[in-house]
Amino acid sequence: MHKLRCILIIVLISAMVSGCWGVREIEHLIYVNSIGVDYVKGKYVFYTQIISFGNIAKQEAGAQRLPQAISIGKAEGETIDQAIFNLYSTTQQRLAWSHVKAIVFSEAALKQDGVNQMLDVIDRYYEFRYTIWTFATNEPIKEVFNAQPILNISVLYSQLNDPQDIYRQSSVVAPLYLYKFIWKWKENGQTVQLPLLNINKEQWTENKKRHPKLIMDGVCFLQNKKLKQCLRRSDVMGLRWLDKDTSRAGLMVRHKGRIVATLTLENIKPAIIPKVDNGKVTYQIKVKAQANMPQLVKAIPEEKISEFAEENISEEIRHTYSLGLKTQTDVLQLSDALYRKYPKEWHRLTKEGELPLDKGMISTIDVKVEMFSGSMSKIREH
Repeated sequence: MHKLRCILIIVLISAMVSGCWGVREIEHLIYVNSIGVDYVKGKYVFYTQIISFGNIAKQEAGAQRLPQAISIGKAEGETIDQAIFNLYSTTQQRLAWSHVKAIVFSEAALKQDGVNQMLDVIDRYYEFRYTIWTFATNEPIKEVFNAQPILNISVLYSQLNDPQDIYRQSSVVAPLYLYKFIWKWKENGQTVQLPLLNINKEQWTENKKRHPKLIMDGVCFLQNKKLKQCLRRSDVMGLRWLDKDTSRAGLMVRHKGRIVATLTLENIKPAIIPKVDNGKVTYQIKVKAQANMPQLVKAIPEEKISEFAEENISEEIRHTYSLGLKTQTDVLQLSDALYRKYPKEWHRLTKEGELPLDKGMISTIDVKVEMFSGSMSKIREH
């Protein structure tokens, strides 16, 4: 009887600990921070960015920060999955994909089948998550991954891994999560506005040496799962007025080419209203916003500042739209507005899933800018 009890106890203990036999200690894993996809000479090139975590604890504890080590892996293959497996051959420990925070596509990869292949890999492998920041770039991906913030701040707090922090302060190019990318990639009428992440080598120095920094430098537009066009930051200023998620947008108010004031606009409420008449679609665009005034350059009446600001915003929207017309790129998401309100008309008017655009499609742009009370008192003082 005693022997039987011992056997039962051993069996029960074995059953309880067997589930832990395959568990690996965290120090035996390499956690991938960011991944990149390029296409060079008929092959896909896959990049991994791996960072050390020692500097993060020191930053939170307030101790002196040391330079953060960044390791970059690179492998190529006829498919992205083959490139990943080719990378495994030189890693010294197992790669963990559960903490990937960003994915970067080169323009060459976007022009090929890079997006479809990468999405297929992500869908089939359980470790990947869909809350990954998604970017395009026309810089070498290795240089993007090597760019570091000032003062030895961790890469985890850079625009590659945390673009939303800067966007809350200055909303120009909206960051994009992977799950939103996939939704827009597959949805009828949608244009994917993929942030263009590049490197600025001019604005910052550290210890009297140039210090390259990441910048959300524009937007790449994808329609019907194809890259249509990439526009620079200065050319996509009109997009921020049509994005309900815009947090805080700065505007240099100009009149006759000269700056008369600077405004900070918040609580932006856009609307794109399609109208179908005699088989033709036109759009009304409406924008409402509240504005604070950090600087008044020239003493002019309050109503004039609002009037000039409204004109400037309207001009920015029309300028961005006109650049999309050159390649028939629906940069303002007009097709989506039509699809949601008049789906039958959308199917009738579109050709191969794309809505033909023309100069007269936008009938009116109605912008209303309301000044904060604090701003008005400043105007009166002048």
